[in-house]
Amino acid sequence: MTETKQLLAEYAKTGSEPAFRELTSRYVDLVHSAALRLVNGDLHRAQDVTQTVFADLSRLARSLSSDVMLGGWLHRHTCFVASKTMRAERRRVARERQAVEMNAIEDHSAANLALVAPVLDEAINQLNAEDRTAILLRFFEQQDFQSVGVALGSNEEAARKRVDRALGKLESHLKHRGVALSAVALGSTLAASAISAAPAGLAISISTIAIAGTAGSGVTTITILKIMSMTKLKVGIITAVVAAGVSIPCVMQHNTQTKLNAANEALRQQTEQREQLSAENARLAKLSSQAASTPAVSTNSPSLELLRLRGEVARLRQEVTSERQRTNGPSALSGMKADPAMWKMIRDQQKVGMASIYKDFGKKLDLPKEQADKLIDLLADNVMENIDHITAVLRDGMTPAQMEPIFAGQEAALLEKIQALLGPEALPQYQEYTKRLLSNITAEQFKDQLMGEKAEQETKARQLYDMMLEETRQTLANAGLPADYQVVPTLNFRNIASETEAEKNLKLIDNVYENTIAKAGSFLSPEELEKLGEFRKAVSSGNRMALTMNRKMMAPESK
Repeated sequence: MTETKQLLAEYAKTGSEPAFRELTSRYVDLVHSAALRLVNGDLHRAQDVTQTVFADLSRLARSLSSDVMLGGWLHRHTCFVASKTMRAERRRVARERQAVEMNAIEDHSAANLALVAPVLDEAINQLNAEDRTAILLRFFEQQDFQSVGVALGSNEEAARKRVDRALGKLESHLKHRGVALSAVALGSTLAASAISAAPAGLAISISTIAIAGTAGSGVTTITILKIMSMTKLKVGIITAVVAAGVSIPCVMQHNTQTKLNAANEALRQQTEQREQLSAENARLAKLSSQAASTPAVSTNSPSLELLRLRGEVARLRQEVTSERQRTNGPSALSGMKADPAMWKMIRDQQKVGMASIYKDFGKKLDLPKEQADKLIDLLADNVMENIDHITAVLRDGMTPAQMEPIFAGQEAALLEKIQALLGPEALPQYQEYTKRLLSNITAEQFKDQLMGEKAEQETKARQLYDMMLEETRQTLANAGLPADYQVVPTLNFRNIASETEAEKNLKLIDNVYENTIAKAGSFLSPEELEKLGEFRKAVSSGNRMALTMNRKMMAPESK
């Protein structure tokens, strides 16, 4: 418990993302389990409630008492949020009626106990603070009696008695709702079903969204993952997974009015100078072209005038480039790079994103933990190096043709490092996995929106995966692009460096979805096809926003 309080205090004081992620990881099962019961088993609504609870925690952390029992606070807040979500009174009445009917036939089977579950959480929330804390510590946080005693400031035996008394009071509360369960039955029910595992990856997604949502309160910086909060978790757009790969904190520095006025005057003067240099550059370039067509004095000795002109052109071009760099200030990201702690935080974000994207690859190859961690480090470092490349490309105003060797060289260097780490046999598997990311992410994220039992959902998801693979291959071939072209927009760093490249990539991915939807009627229902169409729109808009925001953060600011 002390460690939990330390983590909460650290987050409240410094806005530490690792601390908040650890808290989320520890309590997400508790919150999600309670939410699932309170919303009558609706998985998507339970995830929405869970997301809201942790977003509120991130926002209110600084206002919580240092002595707060976090598990108790989260449970009470979950009940509050779920109650707001389930506004219709008839649902609560229906649940209580079902519970009464269960008691009438004296059937305490697991299926009927599930009907009582929402009422159980509401009754727990009505207990006094000490009894509620005892129940939550024992059954929801799954502490032994000794730990419960320590948390309550007593001993193991006193904690056991406190829990027994709390169960007795809970039994009384439930009787008023028409539910006749003994204290022993309640203890067994809570021990068996109070906590269930939340969906895989939910803790990371929720903690990222919650942290992003606190930007306005000054607890931490906004990240590009703020985009995710504009959609429900159940939408599952591609950017919700991969935007972490290039999330850049949006910390904008504001100058005073005096500095702005001085900067505007300097900018005006620099603009005039640059226009003069550009005109002179154009004049000399024309002379250079004319000189180039003039016969040389000797086949062994080029024209002295031509050499002079070429040197002058090169000098002026360098002056124009330098002037551009003086006119355009550093990007919003530059100041962060000068701060080692901030830069490390950004890199840690990349590690979280890359770990999420490539965790299945590590499992597929059965990589040892040390090797898997090194792979994620390589991928995170690659992101950071690409951030530097993007910043330079935007600063120097490079064309797609000029920037291509830079990004191609970076990709080649990464493949060499991966081959050295994993071996030559594993490299093709990495390349194939990376090439299939769009299909893999889509099938995985859209799976929950498919109808049918779990086995049927898995089958449909696999069919969707296979169809998207084929449509991606065909779309790239039609566009004259190589088969290993990275279609996921936020993982193709050219798209951040060039709006032209971004639009081309966005059109490609949209075509893949369009063609897939046109052919997926063979295994998807009309309702599922409609949902896939909504998914397609969310992917397009989410990626466009992510790319635009990253581009703004890495582009130089005008002085």
